[in-house]
Amino acid sequence: MDEGAAALGRRMAGRLMVRGERPSVRSVAEQLGVEIVEQAAPPPAQPGLRSEYRGDPPRIILYRDPIDLLAGAIHANQRFDMLGCNLDELHIAHELCHHLEPRDRYGKLRQEESEEAAHAFAQELLNLSFDPRELHELLP
Repeated sequence: MDEGAAALGRRMAGRLMVRGERPSVRSVAEQLGVEIVEQAAPPPAQPGLRSEYRGDPPRIILYRDPIDLLAGAIHANQRFDMLGCNLDELHIAHELCHHLEPRDRYGKLRQEESEEAAHAFAQELLNLSFDPRELHELLP
């Protein structure tokens, strides 16, 4: 993991916490004017896409079929450390980081840095005991 990008993601998440309290990701999205929508399936060219951020207007799209497939993979792989994780919240947190990126004074991140920051942001904001990158390893 790029420690600079991961540290950036953790700092961004920390700025959303008041007195150490972690806010609801849905309330953060609402406060920032980011709409959350659900669709059954992602675009055909990206069948494994579970969520994405679109900036005009700002919205996060959750793709139900791949998220539900991931939930099944967590159970099938007996990842007990992940069972209590709300996958919708995890994906919303990840995409919120992408929404916040251009508003920060950190400059433009490369794609891989942006993803590292978003994973660290979600892990910090949701206080996850696992690295969200591990989710990718559960699916073929």
